[in-house]
Amino acid sequence: MIENKTYSDMRIDDATFCGEKLQNCRFIRCDFTGADLAETAFTDCSFYDESQQLGCRFERAQLRESSFIRCDLTMANFKHIDAIGCEIRESKASGADFRGASFMNMITSRSYFCRAYMTKNNFSYANFQKVVLEKCELWENRWTGANLLGANFSGSDLSGGEFHQIDWATADFTHCDITNSELGDLNIRRVNLEGVKIDIWQQSQLLERIGLIVVGSV
Repeated sequence: MIENKTYSDMRIDDATFCGEKLQNCRFIRCDFTGADLAETAFTDCSFYDESQQLGCRFERAQLRESSFIRCDLTMANFKHIDAIGCEIRESKASGADFRGASFMNMITSRSYFCRAYMTKNNFSYANFQKVVLEKCELWENRWTGANLLGANFSGSDLSGGEFHQIDWATADFTHCDITNSELGDLNIRRVNLEGVKIDIWQQSQLLERIGLIVVGSV
């Protein structure tokens, strides 16, 4: 266990933290590009330099089965990470960039499955463009202003989320659970909601937006 350490402007190589458990550590402008962080566990760690508004770089890092619990990942660069089984919970990740991130295990050239556990996070203004997160645990996240262009969430649990200022029509939400979620300006005329699970109160809200008035039964 590594605790209460501060690392500044450090280039992290493969052997530094692979498989380690780190708690209450601070990483200031550190570069994890290409590093092997498989099965590494970060708890209550900060990766954000608030004074310069810079996050750490994880581009092309190996993050399989890694975990970030109650961490500050604001503005982090997660582009092209290999992250099947990655766990991010109760963390700040606003403005984080996940473009090109892979949460998939390829079985054949045409078949795959995804595995990720990303719950109770702040993903406001994060970039998930074209990221595939099918059938994953993604509940109680804040997605306000996130870029979801071409993202695929099909079959995932998105319940309890906040979806303000997003373009629902640009991503695949089919067969998702969005119960108990704040749905922002979701327009059921423009979005494919095949197999989507919603609450009764959400049904009334969505129908009223297209001019239908829902009344209770007598």
